[in-house]
Amino acid sequence: MATGSFGGILDRHRRARFVAGHLADLLVVGLLGVVVATATRPAVVLGRIDVGTVTPALTLTAAAVGSVAAVVALVAGRLSGDPRPSWFGAALLLYGVVLLPLSALAISDRTAGVPRLAVLAMLAVGMCVILLALRPPPRLGAWGGWALCAAALVIGAVVAVQEENAFTTALARSPVPSILIQAGWSLVAVLFLLDGYRRQSRTRTRLGLGLLVVAVSQLYRAVAPGQPASGLVYPSLRILGMTVVLSAMLALVLQAVSRLQDEYDRLQETLGDATLLLERAAGQAAERDHELRNGLAGLAGAASLLAHSGTGDGRSGQLRDAVLAELGRLRTMLEDPATARIPETGAPDPMIDDRDARLLDLGAGFAPAGGANGAAPAAHEVGPVLRQLVGLRAEQPISLVVADDLPAVAAPESVTRQVVTTLLANCDRHAPGAEVAVRGRAARAPGFVAVEVRDAGPGLPGGRDTWAIARGAHDRSAGGSGLGLHISARLADDHGGTLVLRTAQNPTGCIAVLTLPVADQSG
Repeated sequence: MATGSFGGILDRHRRARFVAGHLADLLVVGLLGVVVATATRPAVVLGRIDVGTVTPALTLTAAAVGSVAAVVALVAGRLSGDPRPSWFGAALLLYGVVLLPLSALAISDRTAGVPRLAVLAMLAVGMCVILLALRPPPRLGAWGGWALCAAALVIGAVVAVQEENAFTTALARSPVPSILIQAGWSLVAVLFLLDGYRRQSRTRTRLGLGLLVVAVSQLYRAVAPGQPASGLVYPSLRILGMTVVLSAMLALVLQAVSRLQDEYDRLQETLGDATLLLERAAGQAAERDHELRNGLAGLAGAASLLAHSGTGDGRSGQLRDAVLAELGRLRTMLEDPATARIPETGAPDPMIDDRDARLLDLGAGFAPAGGANGAAPAAHEVGPVLRQLVGLRAEQPISLVVADDLPAVAAPESVTRQVVTTLLANCDRHAPGAEVAVRGRAARAPGFVAVEVRDAGPGLPGGRDTWAIARGAHDRSAGGSGLGLHISARLADDHGGTLVLRTAQNPTGCIAVLTLPVADQSG
């Protein structure tokens, strides 16, 4: 109901705007017509202006305006893809380039019947072309009007080469053929006006108004043919009519350009959205690649240890559990619903494919630990996770100390695994061969558990005391992409924790501290 009422209001508003605009056009054209007719009537111009000289000049001026309008109509048709302006332009070009110059220059003898008959024949064909411009035949397309105008030229040429006879002489003396042709043009102009009213198109009604002024000027000439009795009224009104037609054609071009600009703006907006989507997808793909590389590096180390260890030292079982846990972390990362959605919009991430996770699916017995429906557990103890991660890197000088009775943290196990894996990988990259100490302890802030990773390397680059973690921020001399710390800090923040980096003293090195909130023990 509300939608219908709103649509009705819009329709009434659109109709009111059309009526107001059309009335303004009628008022302006009517006033100009009165001014032109008054200023060029015989009583004003006789004795002051050489009508015989000025009339051809005014006719050629009208022809020039009509030719420009024809070119503009052709441009409007090309811009809009609508064949109707092209048909209208063809008729205007025939009228402006051929018929008006002929009437001004070539047919000065009003007793010559054959030339008049040739012009009337071409006028009749041009009238048919303009009439068809209201609804061009689809089979003829945009160039059908030009073909008909070419046929009009052929017909006019055939008629022009005929010899004078009694019929052509009688035709030259009678105003009836001209009146009939101009009445037909007036009828076509009225049809354009009615079409504009039906479509509520101010451009179409203006077009019909211009054609009507031209037809009225031609009728005025046919009804009052004697010179200098008619003065300069009819050639001046013809210029006015052609100017109105030109303004309508220019309005069509402006409308077409405006539509093209709107389409261009929509295309630019779509391209901008696509660019943002591609950048986001590329960034997410880079993040996943970074974490997969870290995980696979750990798995490669574990595989090497498994290949060189005996079967009875108890070490193989621990490494097997660590490998499966790392595979579970990678699989969880690939199928995590949080990473499968774009954060800003919640739309599916086009870079996430369920088939990626299936590559790491070792069966139900080796699926990552989870809650109902495969969801990651809401809490875990960091001690076992740290032992497994350090165990994967037994060939590196890493020491581990975990405080007794550490409470569980309120975050999935994959968070601790991913962050600590990134920190250990950074130690290996920025301080290769240096001793690394991993500690699990209670944080200074109550209600938090801290995981501390400290190396004995050169510390933060540039002698900084702290490091602002941001996407892509990294030590260029040591390589890397800066994605790992950014991902880790985001994961910690998403689960109510923090990740900070600072330079250590005595001995010099870098300390990374991950804090996560303690899980609720009430349940």
